[in-house]
Amino acid sequence: MQPDQRDRLLMLLAITSGSADGWSYVGLGHAFVANMTGNTVLLGVTIFTPHHAFAPPLLALFGYILGVALGAVLTPDVAPGALWDRAVSIVLLLEAALLSLAAAGWMAAGGTPHGVSRYCLLGVLAVAIGLQSGAMLALKLPGIVTTYITGTWTTLVSGLGMLMRPGARRLPRDQTAFEERLALQAVFLIVYFLAAIGTGLLLRHLRLAIGALCATPTLLVALYGLRAERATSPSRRTTP
Repeated sequence: MQPDQRDRLLMLLAITSGSADGWSYVGLGHAFVANMTGNTVLLGVTIFTPHHAFAPPLLALFGYILGVALGAVLTPDVAPGALWDRAVSIVLLLEAALLSLAAAGWMAAGGTPHGVSRYCLLGVLAVAIGLQSGAMLALKLPGIVTTYITGTWTTLVSGLGMLMRPGARRLPRDQTAFEERLALQAVFLIVYFLAAIGTGLLLRHLRLAIGALCATPTLLVALYGLRAERATSPSRRTTP
């Protein structure tokens, strides 16, 4: 797999994470499944709210933690500097299965789940996004974690500051690669934002389709990753 192919896969994963956060917050109880900073804040402020609605952010937080831990366990042997890995694709395939399960549950509830069913969907969604985070951490992507938007914003703005003040801080030796990485981060943030907009549009006009927007990109990434790995596997190459 080439770096540009890997980057396109990351863009698809950005669609999933942006959509999942919008879906969970608007449709599943005002909690985030990728933004754990937001959930931590929500847990704190609910102490002083009349109804103490701490269950959604707490459930999302624990679901995400479980997903990250499972993702890390399933991707222990990813080589340092690897562009992609079969284990990552398998984890993403598991994520896609969970997202599809959540989409099916959402459709079965008519797009308006309540009570226990809403909490179940939120938990499944949080575990799925946590899996993606754990898998992406195994790749050690510089400045990009597909579900950690605060970190991407931070590294992007910091890098832009380095470019604007080249005399103040030492730039990397390969400045072209550094600038390309910043551009990728910017595009990633734009895709994430557009996915959130698309989610809001679907929630308003076509609620039952929101699960498909969330699950399909991850499924495509997982299948493409497995296909690319199979095509380049040494055991499948013919030797002269």
